[in-house]
Amino acid sequence: MADKYITNTAVQRQGQAQQGRLPVQAIHILLSTLVLVWLAASSSSLPFVSPKLLLLDQGLNNKWWAPLTDAFCSASGQLLARNLFFGYMFGRVVENTESGGALWLTYLLGAAGGSAAALLLLPRRAPIAGCGSTGAAFALFAMATLFNRRKTWHWQRLFELAVLLPFVCQQLLAGHAGMAQWCLLYGQRLGAWVPLLGGLAGAAAAAAVLALVRMLVGSVERRQQQQRQQQAAAELAGGQQGPPGGEESMALLLTKALATMLRRVL
Repeated sequence: MADKYITNTAVQRQGQAQQGRLPVQAIHILLSTLVLVWLAASSSSLPFVSPKLLLLDQGLNNKWWAPLTDAFCSASGQLLARNLFFGYMFGRVVENTESGGALWLTYLLGAAGGSAAALLLLPRRAPIAGCGSTGAAFALFAMATLFNRRKTWHWQRLFELAVLLPFVCQQLLAGHAGMAQWCLLYGQRLGAWVPLLGGLAGAAAAAAVLALVRMLVGSVERRQQQQRQQQAAAELAGGQQGPPGGEESMALLLTKALATMLRRVL
């Protein structure tokens, strides 16, 4: 079912491109949001989008919304360029293989995972600003490669991970050089790895949610098919012309609405 939906979506986009109407996708909205938030945070005329209110902080200035807004606020132009690059390279893969809703789900859960890992595992003095965006970027990478259900496991996939993983980790770790000293494991300074581990956990959670949604939609559609087959058999036998009661008819409408909603959102 999901593969058929992805194929139909790709065909629709190709037809729109041939007609000269290129659609606005979720990846365009996400990256544009990053740029707009950075521009607004850089302007002193908008105090309600100040980096102090949006970036993650262990101190008393930390707000309840910071674990998520930290993923959309880049502390510098260099970090913004990094987030745009990783977001576009791996985010479009997630959207093309899954959906726009899956892209947002992965990004938000990765941001929450990176922020939660920094808040739980690092001390108060650690500079944890940007852990949300790092976790979100690594979650997109993990979803596009490690948890990509469209790719089968073979040596070429392992080769792809071996080539991409060192570069991605190096670029993401470079933005958190000041955190390396705050987490020691067997004498190794691993503080900068904390948001990456949180992002990986967020990507795993997003993959689990998407798998559950596919199972639910598949179960709903199988039930609909069985009801249609039973109805057709009853018509051939000269029996009832429809479902045996109003309750089953209402259940059919509810299951159809649920399947349509889940298919469109994720």
